[in-house]
Amino acid sequence: MERPPRRAARRFAVALAAVALAFAAAPAGSARAEEAPRFTVSAVSEIAIGSDGIGKTIFYAATAVNAANPRFTIDVSQVAAFATLTPIDDDICAVAGGKVTCALPGGSYDNFLVSFILAPAGGAKVGAKGTLSLVAKAGNTAEAAAVTKVTVADGFDLVAIDGSDGEQPAKPGDDVWIPATYVNEGNRDADDSAFTFWFDSAFVPDEYDGCTYTDWKSGVEVTCPLGESLKPGEGATFVTEGGSGQTPGFHAKITADAARYHRVGFTADPSAGGLELAQSLRSKVSSKKATGGRKFSAVAKAKPPARARSVEINDYDNYADTEFKVANTIDIAGIGATAAGAAGDVVKVKIGTKNVGKGTVDAHYAGGDPSWRYYLVVPDGAEVVAVPDECDGLWRENDATHAGHVAGKRFYECANRDELFSPGASATVEFGIKITQVIANATGTVSFQHPLLPEVVSKDDNPANDLAEVVLNPAGSGGGSGGGGALPLTGAQTGLVITVGAALLAAGAVLFVLTRRRPVVLVTPRDGGAQ
Repeated sequence: MERPPRRAARRFAVALAAVALAFAAAPAGSARAEEAPRFTVSAVSEIAIGSDGIGKTIFYAATAVNAANPRFTIDVSQVAAFATLTPIDDDICAVAGGKVTCALPGGSYDNFLVSFILAPAGGAKVGAKGTLSLVAKAGNTAEAAAVTKVTVADGFDLVAIDGSDGEQPAKPGDDVWIPATYVNEGNRDADDSAFTFWFDSAFVPDEYDGCTYTDWKSGVEVTCPLGESLKPGEGATFVTEGGSGQTPGFHAKITADAARYHRVGFTADPSAGGLELAQSLRSKVSSKKATGGRKFSAVAKAKPPARARSVEINDYDNYADTEFKVANTIDIAGIGATAAGAAGDVVKVKIGTKNVGKGTVDAHYAGGDPSWRYYLVVPDGAEVVAVPDECDGLWRENDATHAGHVAGKRFYECANRDELFSPGASATVEFGIKITQVIANATGTVSFQHPLLPEVVSKDDNPANDLAEVVLNPAGSGGGSGGGGALPLTGAQTGLVITVGAALLAAGAVLFVLTRRRPVVLVTPRDGGAQ
């Protein structure tokens, strides 16, 4: 029964009620060794099944921490009159007395998926409702519960099948193939559907005849209509036609500046109209339908009998994605400055960062806005009197760390809000700093090290240029007005900056020691469900 934790079915992540699923199952590390035992199981909160359909695949996702003999039981009595729940994993689950009991491995893991087929029983009536009630418990944990509401509905149900095999290694210039398959698990024909892909900034998708391309600031949306109905139980797989035959998947090329983590999303689009976005957003971009490139087609099927147009009965499972880790370097350098003035003068100091590497920083995959954070340590004998919009002061008071858009602080955190921070690009801000005391070579720093936290918040692949100086009244300036420019930290100045940090520690300061066209073939899923 021992097996590794299972990879999460990402299309269910948004619907799980109890626990947010990660993109991949992660075995527990030594950090969990001292954690208190825990065992929870998550499930979709609501689900619909077609009244006379093939049934649909559903998943329960277990998370365990030092759990002994973990198991969960699903009470199916409230749906027994109109539905059946059959374990796909019959080696770990058993059905008896109106309940399904599943015994899982002990230990620690995330997102161990246990799958079932939930199918309508004979005579199921549209509108029937019930619940699947789950209780999870390990030998050393308290009970945890989850409830799924089940409704019998009438309509089609497009389900995207996750055909990727975990995070894939890649490098700039690589050719990649994006798998895309979806199945109609409802009880009505899906009359109008499409493959819709979202390629982020790291990919250049091929042109496929008949597909519509919409360029967004952060990527390209491609919608390829299937062009025919899908009967219940039928599925469609995107394939590319070529001189050597058919290749499953949509072809794209990774850009020269792609780096780190990127993803291509795929949606089984029930309307063939592209991703659901506000019309106000769509009106700001242009879309065009390709009339050249590779051909997109579907294997001919007998035309299904005419039926009334139906609706999608579950829309939470239409999504899948393919993840890549691109081997390329990110190198962001700090930009420092110099300025000079007499006591009482306010000088302008422009600092920031520059991308001097080969890879683009994509804000979305850098943890969201901003794409990069950097920090100013103000030189001695100076006070910030004008704070740029992108920056906030940092300080510690009454054993708590604070941040705010205020002047007069020693430390500042600044945000580069470029959605895509590309090679050669710079992001700078300008501070107004009042010289309160003329000190020759008064030195502060620009860096990616949070001054009140122990770790580097924004990390790149070349730390050698992460730190730059901010020098007021450099030797020989004569105390007059000065200009700017990054100064590398070397020699005596390096010692000065390190000494400043050491002095703060010695003084007992609690440094919170302060983070393009191709075809489709129709397929029928095995065992009547998506696997």
